[in-house]
Amino acid sequence: MKSFRGVSCMLAAALTFASAAGAFAQPVTEKILISILKGPSGIGSAWMMAQPPQSPGVDLQFVTAASADLVAAKLISGEIQGGVLPVNLAAKLFNAGVPVKVLAVVGNGMVKFLSIDPSIKNLSDLKGKEVYIAGQKATPDYLFRFLAEKESMEAGRDFTALFNLASPEMAAQLAAGRISCAVLPEPFATQAIMLNKSISSPINLDALWKERTGLESYPMSLFVVSRRLTEAHPEVVQRIAEAYEASIKKTLEDPAATGKLVEELGLGMKAAIAQAAIPKSAYVYSSALEARASIEALLSLFLASDPQSVGGKLPGANFYAL
Repeated sequence: MKSFRGVSCMLAAALTFASAAGAFAQPVTEKILISILKGPSGIGSAWMMAQPPQSPGVDLQFVTAASADLVAAKLISGEIQGGVLPVNLAAKLFNAGVPVKVLAVVGNGMVKFLSIDPSIKNLSDLKGKEVYIAGQKATPDYLFRFLAEKESMEAGRDFTALFNLASPEMAAQLAAGRISCAVLPEPFATQAIMLNKSISSPINLDALWKERTGLESYPMSLFVVSRRLTEAHPEVVQRIAEAYEASIKKTLEDPAATGKLVEELGLGMKAAIAQAAIPKSAYVYSSALEARASIEALLSLFLASDPQSVGGKLPGANFYAL
């Protein structure tokens, strides 16, 4: 009987210990997915991806996406809780009722005008010429048309705008001398120049933008998060913001190491191209509220040319995270 009681006590103690151990086990964590675009937009986030910010009760993971449309689709479905988008696409989602908020601008103007034609010095010299532009109804298109129109140059009347080449192919064709003028974002502009040193950038689009708008630059990439994430986990959003800002700072400080990391992470670029492009790009971290004026200035170009490209109106104050 004593033996039986002893065994019973041992079993009870074991069960109590197991129960206590369970109480001290790792709590259930919530998985949060943030999408990173392969290509130029992903460069600034490389260090954040390599060392994700930690937060109790949250499993923060980064996933890559091949296109902004995929990021948008996953934000709509709720599969991801944040990602980088072009300015107009972020506005279009918001105006369509998708609960997203802009946390920051993570890339400013990176669009370059390149040419192998030494006779081109300014926009008026493009009269009668063909200009290949990266992305119809995207930022390079609307930006270039806006600046050209300010010089009384209209696409279709004074010059021919062509959109049938993807950015990497456009860089290669320009370097090979098969086309003479191109409007390209970084790092493709740098890639073209690396292939052919005779390529120049005779028209400074950033300087023309500042002259025409009074703003230092225009935003290319916005980091957006779901409204639910800002409400349910404000501390996580803050840590992501801090990590992203630190990542961009390190990107600018050490292009060589960043280039290697970009290639290792499979972000769609070779280390040498990323390294060369970083100093010529405009990776920044500007909070949404600080950048609101420049965001609205660029969106106004889209709104004037194609209202549906931004959802028919400028987004309201709720578009910008506090």
